[in-house]
Amino acid sequence: MPTKNLSLQHLIKFPASVTPDPVHPAILALHGRGSNERDLIALAEYLPKNLLWISPRGTYDLGPDSYEWFQINQVGKPDPARLANALNTIDRFIDEVIANYPVDKNKLYLLGFSQGSIVSMSYALTHPRRIAGVIAQSGYIPHESGLQIDEAGIKQKPFILTHGVQDPLLPVDWARRSRDTLQKLDADLEYHEFNMGHTVSMESIAVINSWLENKN
Repeated sequence: MPTKNLSLQHLIKFPASVTPDPVHPAILALHGRGSNERDLIALAEYLPKNLLWISPRGTYDLGPDSYEWFQINQVGKPDPARLANALNTIDRFIDEVIANYPVDKNKLYLLGFSQGSIVSMSYALTHPRRIAGVIAQSGYIPHESGLQIDEAGIKQKPFILTHGVQDPLLPVDWARRSRDTLQKLDADLEYHEFNMGHTVSMESIAVINSWLENKN
């Protein structure tokens, strides 16, 4: 199936394992600031093969093959209006994805890195009933950005957070604060720190693979 003409330019990768199911568990992959739709979809080969992947391109152009989901003034404190606009963009795109691709709407996971993780966790906290869970790599919850958290909806919502203890861009303390927030909200949380910087590693991908296998 070719890529459809939706509101966000995107790539799609169908499950490697053939099943008779009309719809598939799916990953919506949100890249980090300065990257593009080709980045995170490369993780598909390391994760369960029954997943349908949709990898959209960020809204704002930063230069050649470089995009972001919202413009920033200060690292660590996304502007509330700009973040809200990004969440509305993702909400609309999820509607389009469900309407146009064979996605199991009850098994749609957000997977993000860096700014993509910020958007993923923010969306989950404000729209928890629309997604099955979140894979947040090297990101954080923007506590000062005015999120209207659906506390009832977030209870036992699955999250896995991975972060590098040597991250020079988004300090691990921000991830730990996010961990504490999700624990207080009674989310179904799995949290991991790794001896790495602002990146992913085979170790971090391995725990994500195990988490997804257990969820599906």
